[in-house]
Amino acid sequence: MTSKSRILAAVAGALSMGAVATYAAEPTQADQIAALEAKVASLEARQAANSKDVAATIDNVLRDAEQRSQLLQNMGDMGAGYDNGFYIRSGEGWVMRPGVFFQFRNVTNWAENSKHAGEDDSIENGFEVTRLRLELEGTAFTKDLEYCFVWESDAPNDNSMSLLDAYVRYMFADEWGFRAGQYKAITSHEFLTSEKRQLLVERSMVDALIGGASYGRVQGMSLIYGGYNKDNPLSAEVSFHDGPNSGNTDFRKSNNNPLNPTEDGSDFGLGGRVEYKVNGDWRDYRDFTGMGNKSDLLVIGGGADWSQFGDGNLYLLTIDGQWENASGLSVYAAGLLSYKDDDFFGPGGDNSTDWGFVAQIGYMLNPQWELAGRISYTHYDAEQVVGVVSEDSFWEFTVGVNYYLGNNGSAGHRAKVSVDLSYLPDGSPRNLAFQDFQINDGNDEVVIRGQFQLLI
Repeated sequence: MTSKSRILAAVAGALSMGAVATYAAEPTQADQIAALEAKVASLEARQAANSKDVAATIDNVLRDAEQRSQLLQNMGDMGAGYDNGFYIRSGEGWVMRPGVFFQFRNVTNWAENSKHAGEDDSIENGFEVTRLRLELEGTAFTKDLEYCFVWESDAPNDNSMSLLDAYVRYMFADEWGFRAGQYKAITSHEFLTSEKRQLLVERSMVDALIGGASYGRVQGMSLIYGGYNKDNPLSAEVSFHDGPNSGNTDFRKSNNNPLNPTEDGSDFGLGGRVEYKVNGDWRDYRDFTGMGNKSDLLVIGGGADWSQFGDGNLYLLTIDGQWENASGLSVYAAGLLSYKDDDFFGPGGDNSTDWGFVAQIGYMLNPQWELAGRISYTHYDAEQVVGVVSEDSFWEFTVGVNYYLGNNGSAGHRAKVSVDLSYLPDGSPRNLAFQDFQINDGNDEVVIRGQFQLLI
């Protein structure tokens, strides 16, 4: 074989080998179908994984949105501001209302044959900060648990602050609750009505002498029914306490005999009060004015207290009624009875029955101006009248005017100016600091009081 033939044979062999290799490398139809199925399965797996991720992502987004919505909803109950007083709110059930209560007066007192002055007549005039209080009220944990803490300046004595009120009130059911701590004796409605919401500059003489103001603060616990629930016309409270004027004392028997400090202090007291709302809104019952009333109000109430002092006993009974209408007219009247047995006054003492009444009326001339008047009478049992006072009957006649600040009186009791004039034809049986009355044995006494009141 020639070299040319050998070259042709080698080329032909190479081409044959390449054709065989090329044929062998090409996939079969089955291989192609299997490859396509594998690709489809891979795509489906990826799609399923992506779907799970998408679903998980959507679920996480929805959960996060729900949590943020709840957070925003809770934050809606948080904040601070002013709504008839400053407040701080933190979530449901937590509210704090700090406040300052300020009363500033100018007083002119004219007394005939005043024993305070030691001369025939006396005229005294001056200014006084009658009340300055720091208050902290609100709810804790739940709106049904209320607290009230109040400190009052002892001016003009030493300008220190002393505890006035400190109690909690918990309504554990719709109509039932309890109160515990230091609070006002639950006797007369006039005393239970705050000094902020009186019709005239100060409470009546009879309430100061034999009414609830003579009992002051007590320490104890009470059971509450109704609690001035707007849907319940009946409200009642029964209190077990340490006796009259037992505020800021410890558990031992205190020397708080209101008439004879040398005798035994109180051992215990049991008091109660019930009120029935014939018609109207309980909110209008919190003051003695018809200002802002949208409907007529009529409430009949009564209170009683029995306190024991060693072997002696002291009883107080009050009956009262309050009526107001939407035209700005308001009327309040009360009768009071105080009884002390023989042992209350110590050896050789005799029982004593004292009584009195008060009636007052107010009328809103317009949203800012109000006229007011009051008459009160106190009758002491002759056996009780001791010391420099020989009279046993004391009258009080008071007329006054209120001016409520703000646009059309919008400030209400939070900012008002009050001026009144009191005439005591029989004087006063003792010095009454808040009334600005001086002890005077059966002689004329005239008191003019001008007061500015601010609640912030």
